Amino acid sequence: MGSDQLILNEFKTLYEFLRRGLPAWTSFLLLGLLKWIEEKTLDQRIINEVDNAIEEYEQIDPPQVVLPPPIYSESGNDFFDEMRLSAPWKAQDGPSDPS
Repeated sequence: MGSDQLILNEFKTLYEFLRRGLPAWTSFLLLGLLKWIEEKTLDQRIINEVDNAIEEYEQIDPPQVVLPPPIYSESGNDFFDEMRLSAPWKAQDGPSDPS
């Protein structure tokens, strides 16, 4: 157990440097802390890299809207009004209370 559990070389060398002269239990706690920080660092690097790649791709080939906007309709009397949003490809239905 030791620096072989760490993935990045920066954290391996940091662990090897910091654990010199420390008791075993302190080295174990240090390893756990560095492992946690390394996981957070890797997660953040991955998130940043993916976000940058998406932004770069959207600049090259911007996304296109393929769906038409929804259809808005109102029906009913003054007290029981009904508002509807429906998709343009769906057949238009009448009001839910046809009176």
